[in-house]
Amino acid sequence: MIKALVFDVDGVLLKSMMFGRVLERDFGITPEATAPFFHGPFEQCLLGKADLREALGPFLKEWKWPHSIDEFIRRWFAADALPNAPLLEFAKAMRECGMPCYVASTQEHERACYLESLPGFAGVFERSFFSCRFGYAKPQRAFYDRIVAETGHSPGDLLFFDDRQPNVVAARDAGWNAELYEWGMDLTEALTRHDVPHRHVWAGAPAGSMRAPTHAGAGS
Repeated sequence: MIKALVFDVDGVLLKSMMFGRVLERDFGITPEATAPFFHGPFEQCLLGKADLREALGPFLKEWKWPHSIDEFIRRWFAADALPNAPLLEFAKAMRECGMPCYVASTQEHERACYLESLPGFAGVFERSFFSCRFGYAKPQRAFYDRIVAETGHSPGDLLFFDDRQPNVVAARDAGWNAELYEWGMDLTEALTRHDVPHRHVWAGAPAGSMRAPTHAGAGS
């Protein structure tokens, strides 16, 4: 029996990867230019082993960013925070019905705190689990085992939604129930398959009614 729901952030609860478009459109900073940061020092930030501002500073100079670090981070976080309103409302309703809901995501410290301050998150999720606070990230087995230890649930009690197949596979390998999520998908089939009572909170979402362009999230 499913006793708790767990949600990834980017590509699931929030639409992300929008800031890259803003950087290229408004400042001429291409994905090719930012790749050495996001696939380099930023990965240590995601594990809580490096400070975002210290890691970002030299790259902003290289990219000729015309504003402050604070402004870069502000625009970044705001651009990548388009809420998945139906899914957030669903999580809220499920929690109000007694089903614990958690967040499990690969994030660095500043954005983790930012996410927890968003109105759409505050009060919805019982707890948020972020890689920067663990020192390891999805799809590492230790990430899933840590959540099990901290929640007190058995792996089979959990149903996890993530937009990246490797994370879903890793969760299943850890004994969790897990489903691959596509932006805007209807959850009826997945919830029914896992015997999660949902009709009273998901009744307004017939198959296909929430469809939106598929989007791959920036986070994991």
